[in-house]
Amino acid sequence: MPSNTPGVDFFAPYSSAASSGEFRERIGEVLRERGAAGLTGLHCRDDVLEVAHLLLAELRPHRDSGPDGLTTIRDTGRHGRRVGLAGLGRSDLAVHTESAQLPGPARLVILVCLQPGRAGGESILVDGRAVLGELAGFRPAALAALSAPRAAYFGGADGLFAPVLEDLPSRRWRIRLRQDELARFSPEAQVQMPALRTAIARHTVSVRLAAGQALLLDNHRVLHGRAAFTGERLLLRALGPAHGGLGLEPGFTAPWIATESAKNTA
Repeated sequence: MPSNTPGVDFFAPYSSAASSGEFRERIGEVLRERGAAGLTGLHCRDDVLEVAHLLLAELRPHRDSGPDGLTTIRDTGRHGRRVGLAGLGRSDLAVHTESAQLPGPARLVILVCLQPGRAGGESILVDGRAVLGELAGFRPAALAALSAPRAAYFGGADGLFAPVLEDLPSRRWRIRLRQDELARFSPEAQVQMPALRTAIARHTVSVRLAAGQALLLDNHRVLHGRAAFTGERLLLRALGPAHGGLGLEPGFTAPWIATESAKNTA
């Protein structure tokens, strides 16, 4: 049974081969429904590697990762004010998706808390599906501007143009966002950023992780950020494509699909 924190259900990983498939199925069900799940009992690097190999098709190396593919996230005292490295400081971090500058961003993000810090440091989560629904229902001009093929440019010289809200085949969607110096928006999209940020604020959930707890996030659906913190806060991060046993299709279903289905059933 999961233990509960506002907005996230936490599950204890299974270690036996017989139960690993059942565990993937249960986590996949939660990710398809909510885009985020929690894990408990991860207290060291080996624990994180074990669950990463259980849930990821592969552990994707990152610019800041170690030889094992895991990235240590802490205040280094020297990186926090450099472009694109705010996560290695202790200030607040605007909600974003990982690797927005890549043509194929990692599907899953695993954020594991080994030490929570003295105060602050809450993880900020936003369901992009809820944001999409609000814009479609109340701000159609914002949705049109933010879903344009060249709505934003993410990254430096080797970055790419991409929509913030991408309309995928089969009536599914994907969100891609960063809000630092490595994101520039088209004039039409820039005008609509206040509407986007208002929708984001309305659907924000804050979760303070304890030592040994982790967040498993669908990086194509859920935005994540961080509140400023004091003390020594230490996290490990793993990125990669989803294991096939999770049953994740590309992107996420549009929120109005369920409404249309209900009408058709009626």
